[in-house]
Amino acid sequence: MNIFKKYILTFIFLFFTLNLYLLMGSSATVNYPLTIIDDTGSAVTIPEEPQRIISAAPNNTEILFALGLGDKVVGVTNYANYPEEAIKVEKIGEMSPLNLEKIASLQPDLIVAVAFGGFQLKEIPRLRELGFNVLVIEPLTIKETLKSIKMVATVCGIPEKGNTLVEDLSRRVNKIKSEVSKISISNRPKVFIGGTYETIYTPGEGTLLNELITLAGGKNIAASLPGWIKISPEFVAEAEPDIIIIPVGAMNPGEESKIKENISQRPGWANIPAIKTQNIFIVNEDLFYRAGPRLVDGLELLYEIFHK
Repeated sequence: MNIFKKYILTFIFLFFTLNLYLLMGSSATVNYPLTIIDDTGSAVTIPEEPQRIISAAPNNTEILFALGLGDKVVGVTNYANYPEEAIKVEKIGEMSPLNLEKIASLQPDLIVAVAFGGFQLKEIPRLRELGFNVLVIEPLTIKETLKSIKMVATVCGIPEKGNTLVEDLSRRVNKIKSEVSKISISNRPKVFIGGTYETIYTPGEGTLLNELITLAGGKNIAASLPGWIKISPEFVAEAEPDIIIIPVGAMNPGEESKIKENISQRPGWANIPAIKTQNIFIVNEDLFYRAGPRLVDGLELLYEIFHK
């Protein structure tokens, strides 16, 4: 009799455990049609789980692939170069203006677009008039990037994958924050971010790069200036940065050795500490300009450069 009761209790325990598991699992289920407010404040209604997705920006492409949605991506822009699988996806052309005819030919049931810099805002209403579901994201900070990842995951019916990815990224960010909190302000290097062109543009307050520099434990020499700002060579010389970072890629191409040589030989820069010590670092611009999962890779790289 005692053995029988034991079996009954075990069965009841397993029954309630299974039901609790199913209940928890169902909380992550997305019910369609789904209406969500995108980053432009527009209410977007998705009738069913998307199966054919077009990414209208490289950062969106990286988000989609990081979420395991690569097999559903049927179109990407010309500059989509990561991950490697994205290179093989059919191209829709430039980010702006969008090729509406090409997009329509791919018959997407979801288009993930961007509003940053005003790109695509003219074409988005037209795409919606044509009956396409357009989700616009515009992350301007790491926090907003993580929010965008969750939004894309929810719209695509995989909120649990979005949560898992964001939790991992947040853990890595918090680890850097914890390490940086132990470093005194006086021991944090002054940093200049520049390019290879004669006209110098650098990221100031309100830019992703400024946020990454600060989080990584550096002091951006242009932190008091707004947005991406044009500065003079004299400004850089007077700021005396300890480290110079040169992002390179499609937007700022160049050979590493020649870039370092050109930077080192700029008139009036011979006494800059970063030039004297040759603390000039050439980095992949995609890690810093694309609001996607690899921003955290960029953050970790900067921390390593600043505090190696």
